[in-house]
Amino acid sequence: MATNNEIEFKQLLSETQYTQIEDAYFQQATPFTQTNYYIDTPDFVLKDHLFALRIREKNDSLEMTLKIPAEVGLLEYNFETTIRPEMDDVLDPSDIPQDIIDELKSIDANIERLTVLGSLTTKRMEVNLDKTLLVLDQSNYLDKTDYELEFEVENHDEGRKKFERILNQFNIDYHEPDNKVKRFFDRKSELSN
Repeated sequence: MATNNEIEFKQLLSETQYTQIEDAYFQQATPFTQTNYYIDTPDFVLKDHLFALRIREKNDSLEMTLKIPAEVGLLEYNFETTIRPEMDDVLDPSDIPQDIIDELKSIDANIERLTVLGSLTTKRMEVNLDKTLLVLDQSNYLDKTDYELEFEVENHDEGRKKFERILNQFNIDYHEPDNKVKRFFDRKSELSN
């Protein structure tokens, strides 16, 4: 298991802004695809507590990640897994790492009802910029496409200034968007109404 404190800044982009940033920063980047399978209870206990549980499929590997709020950023629990997620699968609790179970029990989540509720596929490009990681995503989920710039940093205050300088080059005002899992579940709710 690996845990880390994730500090990142994100900005949703228009398709035009996405193309401009791609041309400026990602000409040498090799795109890759990853799919996140989002898991929650049918009554969305994890979402209600700002927890996010996913299995990510990338390069024929599978990783289960639980993200929970931390004082700064998010605390991530990452585990390799052999679970091949399918829509509406209910996870067997014996396949879930104990550290994740312990965190889910802390919010009274019913681990017997953890269900794969859908997937989001992202075409991603990454570049390293002076000890930071700049990430450009095009995500497709539930008949929707969105574009996002992420900036992963070690120092919150310094990172925010650098991120805002990047955005200013493209006349973009910084507005922290909802994360992918929230956008996914919001879209799922929209479609079911």
